[in-house]
Amino acid sequence: MSLNVGVAREIITPEIGGFLFGYNDHTKSSSVHDDLTVTALVIKSNKTSALIISATVCLIHSDLVREISEKAGAAAGVPAEHVIVSATHTHSGPHTTRYSQFKSFGKYDKAYCDNILVPKCTAAAKAAAEAVTPVKVGVGITESFVGINRRQLLEDDTVDLGQNPWDPYDSTMTVLSFKSVKKSTPVVNIIHVGAHCTAAGINHEITRDWAGVMVDRLETESGAVTLFVNGTLGDVAPRMANGGSTGDLSHAMELGGLAGIDAVKAYKSIRTFYNETLQVTCGNLTIPYKPPIPYEDVKKLLKSTRLDERGFMRASLSCLAEMYRENDPGPDEWSTRQVIIRLGPVVFVPFPFEVSSEIGLRLREYSPFAHTLLLSCTNGSNSYLPAQSQICRGGYEIESFLWFRPRQLPDDTDARLIRQNLNLIKKFNLR
Repeated sequence: MSLNVGVAREIITPEIGGFLFGYNDHTKSSSVHDDLTVTALVIKSNKTSALIISATVCLIHSDLVREISEKAGAAAGVPAEHVIVSATHTHSGPHTTRYSQFKSFGKYDKAYCDNILVPKCTAAAKAAAEAVTPVKVGVGITESFVGINRRQLLEDDTVDLGQNPWDPYDSTMTVLSFKSVKKSTPVVNIIHVGAHCTAAGINHEITRDWAGVMVDRLETESGAVTLFVNGTLGDVAPRMANGGSTGDLSHAMELGGLAGIDAVKAYKSIRTFYNETLQVTCGNLTIPYKPPIPYEDVKKLLKSTRLDERGFMRASLSCLAEMYRENDPGPDEWSTRQVIIRLGPVVFVPFPFEVSSEIGLRLREYSPFAHTLLLSCTNGSNSYLPAQSQICRGGYEIESFLWFRPRQLPDDTDARLIRQNLNLIKKFNLR
Protein backbone atom coordinates (compact mmCIF):
# COMPACT_ATOMS: atom_id res chain seq x y z
CA MET A 1 0.00 0.00 0.00
CA SER A 2 2.17 2.85 -1.31
CA LEU A 3 1.89 6.57 -0.69
CA ASN A 4 2.06 8.67 -3.85
CA VAL A 5 2.45 12.42 -4.21
CA GLY A 6 2.83 14.91 -7.03
CA VAL A 7 3.61 18.61 -6.83
CA ALA A 8 3.43 21.53 -9.24
CA ARG A 9 3.68 25.30 -9.05
CA GLU A 10 2.31 28.24 -11.02
CA ILE A 11 3.10 31.96 -10.86
CA ILE A 12 0.11 34.07 -9.75
CA THR A 13 1.67 37.53 -9.64
CA PRO A 14 -0.90 40.22 -10.53
CA GLU A 15 -0.28 43.09 -12.89
CA ILE A 16 1.50 46.08 -11.38
CA GLY A 17 -0.79 48.92 -10.38
CA GLY A 18 -3.45 46.90 -8.60
CA PHE A 19 -4.51 47.34 -4.99
CA LEU A 20 -2.62 45.45 -2.30
CA PHE A 21 -4.83 43.85 0.33
CA GLY A 22 -4.25 43.95 4.05
CA TYR A 23 -4.13 47.48 5.42
CA ASN A 24 -6.24 50.05 3.55
CA ASP A 25 -8.13 50.69 0.34
CA HIS A 26 -5.61 52.88 -1.49
CA THR A 27 -2.20 51.14 -1.48
CA LYS A 28 -1.28 50.11 -5.03
CA SER A 29 1.65 48.02 -6.22
CA SER A 30 4.47 49.77 -8.06
CA SER A 31 6.83 46.83 -8.59
CA VAL A 32 7.35 43.11 -8.01
CA HIS A 33 9.89 42.18 -5.38
CA ASP A 34 9.27 38.45 -5.71
CA ASP A 35 6.64 36.50 -7.62
CA LEU A 36 3.52 35.22 -5.91
CA THR A 37 2.93 31.51 -6.41
CA VAL A 38 0.39 28.75 -5.99
CA THR A 39 1.72 25.29 -5.15
CA ALA A 40 -0.47 22.20 -5.45
CA LEU A 41 0.25 18.88 -3.72
CA VAL A 42 -1.73 15.79 -4.74
CA ILE A 43 -1.63 12.89 -2.28
CA LYS A 44 -2.89 9.41 -3.15
CA SER A 45 -2.97 6.17 -1.20
CA ASN A 46 -5.03 3.10 -2.10
CA LYS A 47 -8.31 4.55 -3.38
CA THR A 48 -8.10 7.73 -1.28
CA SER A 49 -6.86 11.05 -2.63
CA ALA A 50 -6.45 14.60 -1.36
CA LEU A 51 -5.22 17.93 -2.68
CA ILE A 52 -3.48 20.69 -0.69
CA ILE A 53 -3.18 24.09 -2.38
CA SER A 54 -1.02 26.83 -0.88
CA ALA A 55 -1.52 30.27 -2.45
CA THR A 56 0.65 33.23 -1.52
CA VAL A 57 -2.23 35.68 -1.07
CA CYS A 58 -3.69 37.22 2.08
CA LEU A 59 -7.11 35.59 2.34
CA ILE A 60 -9.44 33.67 0.04
CA HIS A 61 -13.20 34.16 0.30
CA SER A 62 -15.26 31.06 1.15
CA ASP A 63 -17.20 31.16 -2.14
CA LEU A 64 -13.93 31.38 -4.06
CA VAL A 65 -12.55 28.43 -2.09
CA ARG A 66 -15.51 26.34 -3.21
CA GLU A 67 -14.89 27.28 -6.84
CA ILE A 68 -11.19 26.42 -6.58
CA SER A 69 -11.95 23.15 -4.79
CA GLU A 70 -14.37 22.06 -7.50
CA LYS A 71 -12.26 23.07 -10.50
CA ALA A 72 -8.84 22.12 -9.15
CA GLY A 73 -10.18 18.96 -7.60
CA ALA A 74 -11.74 17.87 -10.90
CA ALA A 75 -8.50 18.61 -12.74
CA ALA A 76 -6.54 16.49 -10.26
CA GLY A 77 -9.08 13.68 -10.00
CA VAL A 78 -9.67 14.52 -6.33
CA PRO A 79 -13.14 14.94 -4.77
CA ALA A 80 -13.88 18.60 -4.07
CA GLU A 81 -14.58 17.75 -0.42
CA HIS A 82 -11.00 16.42 -0.11
CA VAL A 83 -9.37 19.72 -1.16
CA ILE A 84 -7.62 22.11 1.23
CA VAL A 85 -7.09 25.67 -0.05
CA SER A 86 -4.74 27.66 2.16
CA ALA A 87 -3.63 31.30 1.97
CA THR A 88 -0.19 32.14 3.36
CA HIS A 89 -1.52 35.58 4.42
CA THR A 90 0.91 37.96 2.78
CA HIS A 91 -0.40 41.53 3.01
CA SER A 92 1.48 42.45 -0.16
CA GLY A 93 -0.75 40.67 -2.67
CA PRO A 94 -4.05 41.21 -4.48
CA HIS A 95 -7.50 41.49 -2.92
CA THR A 96 -9.00 37.98 -3.03
CA THR A 97 -11.82 38.14 -0.50
CA ARG A 98 -15.16 39.90 -0.43
CA TYR A 99 -15.29 41.95 2.76
CA SER A 100 -18.01 44.07 1.16
CA GLN A 101 -19.27 45.33 4.52
CA PHE A 102 -15.81 46.63 5.43
CA LYS A 103 -15.05 49.17 2.72
CA SER A 104 -11.75 50.15 4.37
CA PHE A 105 -10.27 46.87 3.10
CA GLY A 106 -10.70 47.89 -0.52
CA LYS A 107 -12.35 46.26 -3.49
CA TYR A 108 -12.36 42.57 -4.32
CA ASP A 109 -10.29 41.94 -7.47
CA LYS A 110 -12.69 39.74 -9.42
CA ALA A 111 -10.69 39.96 -12.65
CA TYR A 112 -7.56 38.68 -10.92
CA CYS A 113 -9.43 35.82 -9.27
CA ASP A 114 -11.25 34.81 -12.46
CA ASN A 115 -8.31 35.17 -14.85
CA ILE A 116 -5.27 34.26 -12.74
CA LEU A 117 -5.95 32.73 -9.33
CA VAL A 118 -8.57 30.12 -10.21
CA PRO A 119 -7.05 29.04 -13.55
CA LYS A 120 -3.55 28.81 -12.08
CA CYS A 121 -4.75 26.78 -9.08
CA THR A 122 -6.47 24.44 -11.53
CA ALA A 123 -3.40 24.16 -13.77
CA ALA A 124 -1.11 23.44 -10.82
CA ALA A 125 -3.49 20.76 -9.51
CA LYS A 126 -3.64 19.08 -12.93
CA ALA A 127 0.15 19.09 -13.32
CA ALA A 128 0.62 17.78 -9.78
CA ALA A 129 -1.73 14.86 -10.48
CA GLU A 130 0.23 14.01 -13.60
CA ALA A 131 3.49 13.95 -11.61
CA VAL A 132 2.52 11.54 -8.80
CA THR A 133 5.23 9.13 -7.75
CA PRO A 134 5.68 6.68 -4.85
CA VAL A 135 7.20 8.30 -1.76
CA LYS A 136 7.94 7.89 1.89
CA VAL A 137 7.44 10.72 4.37
CA GLY A 138 9.46 12.02 7.29
CA VAL A 139 8.71 14.65 9.93
CA GLY A 140 11.09 17.08 11.58
CA ILE A 141 10.41 19.76 14.18
CA THR A 142 12.36 22.58 15.74
CA GLU A 143 11.68 25.56 17.97
CA SER A 144 11.34 28.76 15.95
CA PHE A 145 10.90 32.33 17.10
CA VAL A 146 9.80 33.75 13.77
CA GLY A 147 6.69 35.05 15.56
CA ILE A 148 5.66 36.64 18.82
CA ASN A 149 2.28 37.35 20.38
CA ARG A 150 1.21 40.76 19.07
CA ARG A 151 -1.49 41.75 21.59
CA GLN A 152 0.71 44.30 23.32
CA LEU A 153 -0.67 45.14 26.75
CA LEU A 154 -0.30 48.85 27.45
CA GLU A 155 0.10 50.52 30.84
CA ASP A 156 -3.56 51.57 30.90
CA ASP A 157 -4.58 47.89 30.43
CA THR A 158 -5.67 48.35 26.81
CA VAL A 159 -4.44 46.18 23.94
CA ASP A 160 -2.68 47.44 20.84
CA LEU A 161 -0.83 45.77 17.96
CA GLY A 162 2.82 45.33 18.85
CA GLN A 163 4.79 42.63 20.67
CA ASN A 164 3.74 40.85 23.85
CA PRO A 165 6.32 38.45 25.35
CA TRP A 166 3.90 37.30 28.07
CA ASP A 167 1.03 35.85 26.05
CA PRO A 168 1.05 32.51 24.17
CA TYR A 169 2.98 31.86 21.00
CA ASP A 170 3.33 28.45 19.34
CA SER A 171 7.06 28.17 18.69
CA THR A 172 6.93 24.73 17.02
CA MET A 173 7.98 24.65 13.37
CA THR A 174 7.12 21.39 11.60
CA VAL A 175 8.61 20.24 8.29
CA LEU A 176 7.28 17.27 6.33
CA SER A 177 9.50 15.90 3.60
CA PHE A 178 8.42 13.41 0.95
CA LYS A 179 11.26 11.33 -0.54
CA SER A 180 11.02 9.39 -3.80
CA VAL A 181 11.03 5.63 -3.35
CA LYS A 182 12.62 5.13 -6.77
CA LYS A 183 15.37 7.76 -6.61
CA SER A 184 15.65 8.29 -2.83
CA THR A 185 15.65 12.06 -3.40
CA PRO A 186 13.29 14.71 -1.96
CA VAL A 187 10.15 15.40 -4.00
CA VAL A 188 8.35 18.03 -1.93
CA ASN A 189 8.43 19.61 1.53
CA ILE A 190 5.76 21.26 3.66
CA ILE A 191 6.60 23.92 6.27
CA HIS A 192 4.11 24.70 9.06
CA VAL A 193 4.62 27.56 11.50
CA GLY A 194 2.39 30.46 12.52
CA ALA A 195 2.90 34.23 12.12
CA HIS A 196 1.38 37.10 10.17
CA CYS A 197 3.16 37.82 6.87
CA THR A 198 3.23 41.55 7.61
CA ALA A 199 6.95 42.15 8.07
CA ALA A 200 7.08 44.18 4.83
CA GLY A 201 4.48 46.62 6.17
CA ILE A 202 2.53 49.03 3.98
CA ASN A 203 4.92 48.79 1.06
CA HIS A 204 4.23 49.09 -2.67
CA GLU A 205 6.10 45.97 -3.77
CA ILE A 206 4.36 42.67 -4.45
CA THR A 207 5.99 40.07 -2.21
CA ARG A 208 5.42 36.79 -0.38
CA ASP A 209 6.92 38.54 2.66
CA TRP A 210 9.23 36.69 5.09
CA ALA A 211 7.71 33.28 4.30
CA GLY A 212 8.91 33.49 0.71
CA VAL A 213 12.54 33.79 1.82
CA MET A 214 12.08 30.80 4.13
CA VAL A 215 10.55 28.66 1.38
CA ASP A 216 13.29 29.60 -1.10
CA ARG A 217 16.00 28.68 1.39
CA LEU A 218 14.63 25.21 2.08
CA GLU A 219 14.12 24.62 -1.63
CA THR A 220 17.75 25.49 -2.29
CA GLU A 221 19.03 23.27 0.52
CA SER A 222 16.80 20.27 -0.21
CA GLY A 223 16.40 20.51 -3.98
CA ALA A 224 12.65 19.98 -3.61
CA VAL A 225 9.59 22.18 -4.16
CA THR A 226 8.40 23.51 -0.80
CA LEU A 227 4.99 24.84 0.21
CA PHE A 228 4.13 26.83 3.31
CA VAL A 229 0.92 26.54 5.31
CA ASN A 230 0.46 29.13 8.05
CA GLY A 231 -0.43 28.06 11.59
CA THR A 232 -2.00 29.96 14.47
CA LEU A 233 -1.29 33.49 13.28
CA GLY A 234 -4.32 35.35 14.63
CA ASP A 235 -2.50 36.98 17.55
CA VAL A 236 1.04 36.53 16.22
CA ALA A 237 3.21 39.21 14.63
CA PRO A 238 6.48 38.55 12.85
CA ARG A 239 9.19 38.91 15.49
CA MET A 240 11.15 41.94 14.29
CA ALA A 241 13.93 44.04 15.73
CA ASN A 242 11.82 47.22 15.63
CA GLY A 243 9.50 45.87 18.34
CA GLY A 244 6.39 46.32 16.20
CA SER A 245 4.06 44.12 14.20
CA THR A 246 5.06 45.56 10.80
CA GLY A 247 8.20 46.89 9.19
CA ASP A 248 9.53 47.18 5.66
CA LEU A 249 11.07 44.91 3.04
CA SER A 250 14.40 44.80 4.86
CA HIS A 251 12.62 43.43 7.93
CA ALA A 252 10.87 40.80 5.81
CA MET A 253 14.13 39.66 4.22
CA GLU A 254 15.94 39.57 7.57
CA LEU A 255 13.23 37.58 9.32
CA GLY A 256 12.80 35.25 6.35
CA GLY A 257 16.49 34.41 6.51
CA LEU A 258 16.17 33.43 10.17
CA ALA A 259 13.04 31.40 9.44
CA GLY A 260 14.89 29.68 6.61
CA ILE A 261 17.63 28.59 9.01
CA ASP A 262 14.97 27.07 11.26
CA ALA A 263 13.27 25.30 8.34
CA VAL A 264 16.56 23.77 7.19
CA LYS A 265 17.31 22.70 10.77
CA ALA A 266 13.94 20.93 11.05
CA TYR A 267 14.42 19.34 7.63
CA LYS A 268 17.88 18.03 8.47
CA SER A 269 16.62 16.58 11.75
CA ILE A 270 14.57 14.01 9.80
CA ARG A 271 16.26 10.64 10.20
CA THR A 272 13.56 8.15 9.20
CA PHE A 273 11.09 8.08 6.32
CA TYR A 274 7.94 5.97 6.55
CA ASN A 275 5.49 4.49 4.08
CA GLU A 276 2.40 6.04 5.63
CA THR A 277 -1.21 5.71 4.45
CA LEU A 278 -3.42 8.67 3.59
CA GLN A 279 -6.67 9.01 5.49
CA VAL A 280 -9.33 11.70 5.03
CA THR A 281 -12.36 12.47 7.16
CA CYS A 282 -15.06 15.03 6.39
CA GLY A 283 -17.92 16.60 8.26
CA ASN A 284 -19.65 19.89 9.09
CA LEU A 285 -18.71 22.43 11.73
CA THR A 286 -21.70 24.31 13.12
CA ILE A 287 -21.88 27.14 15.67
CA PRO A 288 -25.18 28.77 16.74
CA TYR A 289 -25.23 32.56 16.59
CA LYS A 290 -26.11 34.69 19.58
CA PRO A 291 -29.63 36.18 19.45
CA PRO A 292 -29.61 39.29 17.23
CA ILE A 293 -29.33 42.70 18.86
CA PRO A 294 -32.87 44.14 19.12
CA TYR A 295 -33.73 46.57 16.35
CA GLU A 296 -34.31 49.51 18.69
CA ASP A 297 -30.86 49.00 20.20
CA VAL A 298 -29.34 48.79 16.72
CA LYS A 299 -30.85 52.15 15.77
CA LYS A 300 -29.64 53.75 19.00
CA LEU A 301 -26.12 52.44 18.52
CA LEU A 302 -25.98 53.65 14.93
CA LYS A 303 -26.88 57.15 16.08
CA SER A 304 -24.09 57.10 18.63
CA THR A 305 -20.86 58.95 17.85
CA ARG A 306 -18.83 56.59 20.04
CA LEU A 307 -18.54 53.68 17.67
CA ASP A 308 -15.31 51.82 16.90
CA GLU A 309 -12.75 53.81 14.92
CA ARG A 310 -12.16 51.05 12.34
CA GLY A 311 -15.81 50.89 11.39
CA PHE A 312 -16.34 47.17 12.07
CA MET A 313 -19.19 47.77 14.50
CA ARG A 314 -20.92 50.36 12.32
CA ALA A 315 -20.71 48.13 9.24
CA SER A 316 -22.12 45.14 11.10
CA LEU A 317 -24.92 47.16 12.70
CA SER A 318 -25.82 48.68 9.32
CA CYS A 319 -26.13 45.20 7.82
CA LEU A 320 -28.28 44.06 10.73
CA ALA A 321 -30.53 47.13 10.43
CA GLU A 322 -31.04 46.36 6.74
CA MET A 323 -31.92 42.76 7.60
CA TYR A 324 -34.55 44.00 10.07
CA ARG A 325 -36.02 46.35 7.47
CA GLU A 326 -36.28 43.43 5.06
CA ASN A 327 -37.77 41.24 7.81
CA ASP A 328 -34.92 38.76 7.35
CA PRO A 329 -33.11 37.87 10.60
CA GLY A 330 -30.59 35.76 8.70
CA PRO A 331 -29.43 32.23 9.59
CA ASP A 332 -29.40 31.08 13.20
CA GLU A 333 -26.07 29.31 12.86
CA TRP A 334 -22.70 29.52 11.17
CA SER A 335 -21.68 26.38 9.31
CA THR A 336 -18.83 25.22 7.10
CA ARG A 337 -17.62 21.96 5.61
CA GLN A 338 -14.52 20.45 7.15
CA VAL A 339 -11.91 18.08 5.76
CA ILE A 340 -9.06 16.71 7.87
CA ILE A 341 -6.11 14.90 6.30
CA ARG A 342 -3.99 12.36 8.13
CA LEU A 343 -0.57 10.96 7.22
CA GLY A 344 0.53 8.70 10.05
CA PRO A 345 1.22 10.87 13.13
CA VAL A 346 0.41 14.09 11.20
CA VAL A 347 -3.05 15.59 10.81
CA PHE A 348 -3.88 18.79 8.91
CA VAL A 349 -6.83 20.67 10.44
CA PRO A 350 -8.06 23.65 8.37
CA PHE A 351 -9.65 26.66 10.09
CA PRO A 352 -11.30 29.39 7.95
CA PHE A 353 -10.21 32.01 10.50
CA GLU A 354 -7.11 33.82 11.69
CA VAL A 355 -6.73 31.65 14.77
CA SER A 356 -5.15 32.62 18.11
CA SER A 357 -2.18 30.65 19.41
CA GLU A 358 -3.88 29.23 22.49
CA ILE A 359 -6.45 27.43 20.34
CA GLY A 360 -3.82 25.59 18.31
CA LEU A 361 -1.89 24.67 21.43
CA ARG A 362 -5.02 23.25 23.06
CA LEU A 363 -6.05 21.32 19.96
CA ARG A 364 -2.61 19.71 19.77
CA GLU A 365 -2.66 18.87 23.48
CA TYR A 366 -6.03 17.11 23.27
CA SER A 367 -5.38 15.38 19.92
CA PRO A 368 -4.27 11.72 19.88
CA PHE A 369 -1.76 12.56 17.12
CA ALA A 370 1.71 13.92 17.81
CA HIS A 371 1.73 16.46 14.98
CA THR A 372 -1.68 18.14 14.88
CA LEU A 373 -1.24 21.08 12.53
CA LEU A 374 -3.91 23.79 12.64
CA LEU A 375 -4.02 25.74 9.38
CA SER A 376 -5.26 29.34 9.65
CA CYS A 377 -6.77 31.21 6.67
CA THR A 378 -7.67 27.88 5.09
CA ASN A 379 -10.84 26.82 3.26
CA GLY A 380 -12.43 30.20 3.75
CA SER A 381 -12.13 33.59 5.36
CA ASN A 382 -14.18 34.47 8.45
CA SER A 383 -11.99 37.07 10.17
CA TYR A 384 -10.41 36.32 13.56
CA LEU A 385 -10.99 33.51 16.03
CA PRO A 386 -9.75 34.55 19.49
CA ALA A 387 -9.56 32.39 22.57
CA GLN A 388 -12.41 33.08 24.97
CA SER A 389 -9.86 34.20 27.58
CA GLN A 390 -8.83 37.11 25.28
CA ILE A 391 -12.27 38.61 24.69
CA CYS A 392 -12.48 40.51 27.98
CA ARG A 393 -9.47 42.66 27.06
CA GLY A 394 -10.76 43.71 23.64
CA GLY A 395 -8.43 44.87 20.90
CA TYR A 396 -8.34 44.62 17.11
CA GLU A 397 -8.80 40.85 16.86
CA ILE A 398 -11.74 40.93 19.27
CA GLU A 399 -13.47 43.79 17.43
CA SER A 400 -13.10 41.85 14.19
CA PHE A 401 -14.46 38.64 15.73
CA LEU A 402 -17.47 40.32 17.33
CA TRP A 403 -18.44 42.58 14.44
CA PHE A 404 -17.39 40.67 11.35
CA ARG A 405 -20.99 39.59 10.67
CA PRO A 406 -24.45 40.95 11.58
CA ARG A 407 -25.06 38.06 13.98
CA GLN A 408 -22.36 37.43 16.55
CA LEU A 409 -20.72 34.12 17.30
CA PRO A 410 -20.66 33.07 20.99
CA ASP A 411 -17.64 33.81 23.15
CA ASP A 412 -16.87 30.09 23.49
CA THR A 413 -16.63 29.50 19.74
CA ASP A 414 -13.04 28.38 20.27
CA ALA A 415 -14.03 25.54 22.61
CA ARG A 416 -16.91 24.47 20.38
CA LEU A 417 -14.69 24.25 17.29
CA ILE A 418 -11.97 22.40 19.18
CA ARG A 419 -14.50 19.79 20.35
CA GLN A 420 -16.06 19.36 16.91
CA ASN A 421 -12.68 18.97 15.22
CA LEU A 422 -11.52 16.49 17.86
CA ASN A 423 -14.63 14.42 17.19
CA LEU A 424 -13.65 14.27 13.52
CA ILE A 425 -10.00 13.53 14.30
CA LYS A 426 -10.99 10.64 16.54
CA LYS A 427 -12.78 8.97 13.62
CA PHE A 428 -9.36 8.01 12.25
CA ASN A 429 -8.04 4.52 12.88
CA LEU A 430 -5.49 5.23 15.60
CA ARG A 431 -3.25 2.29 14.71
